[in-house]
Amino acid sequence: MAKPPKISANELARFLVSKPTTQISIVKNAKHPQKAPIIRYSDARRAIVELLCDIGRSKSPLVAAEQMLLQRSTDPAEGTLRQDDAVKSIEVLHSLLAMSNQTSGFQFVSSPAKQAKLSIGGVEVSVYADMLVHGQEKGVEQIGAAVLRMTQDDTATDAAKEKRKNMGLYVATLLRLHVDQNISSNRTPSNRLCMSIDVQHGEAFMAPKATTQRTKDITGACQFIAALWPTL
Repeated sequence: MAKPPKISANELARFLVSKPTTQISIVKNAKHPQKAPIIRYSDARRAIVELLCDIGRSKSPLVAAEQMLLQRSTDPAEGTLRQDDAVKSIEVLHSLLAMSNQTSGFQFVSSPAKQAKLSIGGVEVSVYADMLVHGQEKGVEQIGAAVLRMTQDDTATDAAKEKRKNMGLYVATLLRLHVDQNISSNRTPSNRLCMSIDVQHGEAFMAPKATTQRTKDITGACQFIAALWPTL
């Protein structure tokens, strides 16, 4: 039996805001992935999760990570890719501190190490929550999930900003579906607690109150990907 098509949440969001030629490239790369020489921002991601999940929000994880990354960025024994990643990871740490007002009102907790994939329109969508998010509204204990989006797109045009916003909203909508289907909890899933955090640009996008249209967009995109997959 043939394996189903697979795509990550971020790439699916990018597919949804891209032109047809780019969409084909995205699906082709998902079917024939090239192994990345390094996993970008992994040290920064760990430090940010540790900070946000700490009730006191101690900055010590970020301070320790920055010191380690500074050493790596100038270590001649490290390759140029690792050095470049260290420099950009330090920028990410600084960006996270600059958006503390947007994250201060949320209770982040550790997410499960293993998380099931979503099955949508015949496609396996990998949605990995970096953290779960707890909250309360009108006496109801609620739950959501957050993903840290690390991007290298620094385009400042209105079109680029709108594209990043739509990607963030699609990822947040996928997180809501992920919480519904794959996160076991006695808490009630909440759209406002499902968020895509674009660290470099200092923006957090929550799943909209009404997700029907975006869910339809996601399902339609997956059906298209499933149909296109065998041809690539």
